[in-house]
Amino acid sequence: MTASDRIAVLTSENVRLSYTLAGLGSRMTAFIIDSILITLGIFGISIIFYLGGSIRFSDFEDISKGMSVALAIYIAVTTFLIWGYYFFFEWINWGQTPGKQIMGLRVAMADGAPADIGACAVRNVIRIVDNALAAVGITIFIMIFTPRYQRLGDIAAGTVVVRRRRLTIDEVISASRAADKKISSQLESDKTARSLSKIKITEAEINLIVRFLTRRDSLPGHLRSKFAKDSADRLRSRITDEEIKSLDDEDLLQKISNINPQEPGQ
Repeated sequence: MTASDRIAVLTSENVRLSYTLAGLGSRMTAFIIDSILITLGIFGISIIFYLGGSIRFSDFEDISKGMSVALAIYIAVTTFLIWGYYFFFEWINWGQTPGKQIMGLRVAMADGAPADIGACAVRNVIRIVDNALAAVGITIFIMIFTPRYQRLGDIAAGTVVVRRRRLTIDEVISASRAADKKISSQLESDKTARSLSKIKITEAEINLIVRFLTRRDSLPGHLRSKFAKDSADRLRSRITDEEIKSLDDEDLLQKISNINPQEPGQ
């Protein structure tokens, strides 16, 4: 297995997951399974139309007109089944048709994220072209020579087919801890924001703080420290939360500028 056979995803909880790209063999097997199921569906529809369960020719002035309407409906239904089968299952079943599910595969975005409805639609509209090219072997050629075994539909939709994986216990624990940390951080941030938003501070003071934060890197060290300390001390006298009071001088000024955003000169 080469490095190009795997893709890595960094989730919103900062947990890195890796996926293995599906090979041609497993994809072809899944395609055959799905094709068998579609064929069975078409066979069932054909029986229904043959037995006259969907339309009665006697409703028309002549049999030929009735047969033409029946044929048109039959073609529309079977076409919808062939295209809609892949789109429907890939959309509602996390990128898995029954064939892919049996083979442990799923459709995903190129970065490993779940395929959205737009991507599922695009890749299956272009499936018509892929199937036509497959008849002369071009689709297989394209998949072999693309880095991620993508057919034209995958390239257009920005999708790949990967092996379905289960999260390990370590990954579940890491994701849980990262989510807890994110929630705690957000709660703490909200608490700080509520406390700082109650501070009475003038527009002139905000402008001065913003100017200082913008230019602090160019100030001499002793002037930078003195201004930060003087400004922070004046603000601390208006703060009741001891935890916020204990913040570093520049950290306190930065948080206040974020809660009370002003552009210099306003």
